[in-house]
Amino acid sequence: MYVQYVRYTPVGEYLRLVILQRLARGPAPIEEVDELAKRAVEKLGIRYNWRVWPKLLDGEVEIRDGTAVITPRGRWILEQTGEEVAEYVKKTLGVVL
Repeated sequence: MYVQYVRYTPVGEYLRLVILQRLARGPAPIEEVDELAKRAVEKLGIRYNWRVWPKLLDGEVEIRDGTAVITPRGRWILEQTGEEVAEYVKKTLGVVL
């Protein structure tokens, strides 16, 4: 099975990877994920709407009762492409995850 691991802009991929890595450790309140997304984008110094993360991660993250939870699909994508995406982000944005 072929997996296309670069699906979004470099900033979108970075944001996606940061959030998936956090949720792989366990569910998180929406407020925590919002703050994580905001800080991640601010750290880059690039103008980007961090509020898009729920749409960006549609199918990879579920929101249940105010809590973000990684789905089996999201966990699989992180496991299969996480290293490649991290390398892509490092090359394009200069950010090491």
